[in-house]
This record gives sequence, C-alpha cells and structure tokens, in this order.
Amino acid sequence: MNKGFLFLILPACEIVLAFGFAVVAQVFYRRQGLDFRSITKGSVERAFIVIALLLDYPHALTLFSALKLATRLKRVDGPEDGFNDYYLLGNLISVAAAMGYVVLIRSVR
Repeated sequence: MNKGFLFLILPACEIVLAFGFAVVAQVFYRRQGLDFRSITKGSVERAFIVIALLLDYPHALTLFSALKLATRLKRVDGPEDGFNDYYLLGNLISVAAAMGYVVLIRSVR
C-alpha cells in the first residue's frame, strides 16, 4: 500500500471518529459541540497504538493499558487540574519517542 495514501486516510478517519464521538456524547451525556481536548488525547492514544503495532511491539499494549489504569486513579496529594491527562500523554509521547529512537538506531546500523 502506498504510504502517502496512509497519511491521507488516517487523518480522514480521525475526523470521522471525532464527529462520531461528538454524536455519542450528545446522545448519551448531553454534551454539545466538539471536545477538542478529548479528541486530541484520543488521537495521540491511537497514534501510539498504531506506531507500536507497526513496529511489532505488541507489548506496548500492556504499557498502554497500565497507563490508562493509572490515569483512572485519584491523585491524593493535590488538585487534579488535568494531571491525569498530562500523565498519560506525557508517558505515551515519551515511549513513542523511545520507539522512534530505536527505529533510527536500527536504520543506522
């Protein structure tokens, strides 16, 4: 499959998902409009999973599950203020960067 095609189809799918989730939120949670914070977080999560699976790192799914579980725990030492979102996104970006480093190192060898 052409890689350029993937760079077109994946963003298109993300847009469809964003509107789909907005409809679900309106029907079940009575929320109006698009929640761009949730859309961005979901897109980063899916990008992490896609990258991990494309690089043949299925173990990253276990890491992802652990991070998601950790973000469901309540922080007792201070206010939430988005801490869980930053925790999840920060860890996903960090691990994805490490996977990128592995790809770069392997390509240099």
